[in-house]
Amino acid sequence: MSEWWTYRLSDFLLFAPRTYWRQFELMNQQWWPLQPLLLAAGGLIALALWRGSVRARRLAGLGLALAWALPAWAFLWQRYAGIHWLAPWFAAAFVLQALLLAALAWRAVPAPSRLAALWVLGAVLLYPGLGRLAGRPWAQAEVFALAPDPSAIAGFALLLGQRTWRALPAWPIPLAWCALSGATLWTMEEALAVVPPLAALAALATLSSGRGRARSAPCPAAPP
Repeated sequence: MSEWWTYRLSDFLLFAPRTYWRQFELMNQQWWPLQPLLLAAGGLIALALWRGSVRARRLAGLGLALAWALPAWAFLWQRYAGIHWLAPWFAAAFVLQALLLAALAWRAVPAPSRLAALWVLGAVLLYPGLGRLAGRPWAQAEVFALAPDPSAIAGFALLLGQRTWRALPAWPIPLAWCALSGATLWTMEEALAVVPPLAALAALATLSSGRGRARSAPCPAAPP
């Protein structure tokens, strides 16, 4: 029997990289033509966070919460669970995060923030193209509100627009997911493995430097 220190991370991978990316292809086929609508919705969320009314920004926050809930079903439960035994637990964590973000958006409407808007646009518009740059076909693109990684990264936009104490319970799950996703991609020798962890570190750095706060004082929660 081999000693434990002889194992590498790749020895614990439960599936082949080809199998992993095939799950995204199957999911995109199943949900087509929803993807263009989700990209458009992401653009509207970014616009609302930039210069929208109080109601629009609240709806944008709820939209980011929904973007966590849909991948829990569309990918983690329906696809990833077939190749990873922990996927149902991941799905439960995504649903919990969706509830945390929804409560945060409802109780404390995010203030207008260009940074939050640009953050969402990066996750919505740029992330699907990263896979193509890595040599994967568009059919395997990771789309906002369907794939976990761009959805998790976009969710940071809502957290950056809140006071630290209000958003604190909603930070652990996206940080943990970005670390886990990065480790998974690293074991598959994917060049883009650094993207989710770097996004998480950038969010933390932005928060700690104070740049993630809104340009103006936090707005009081509007009546429902």
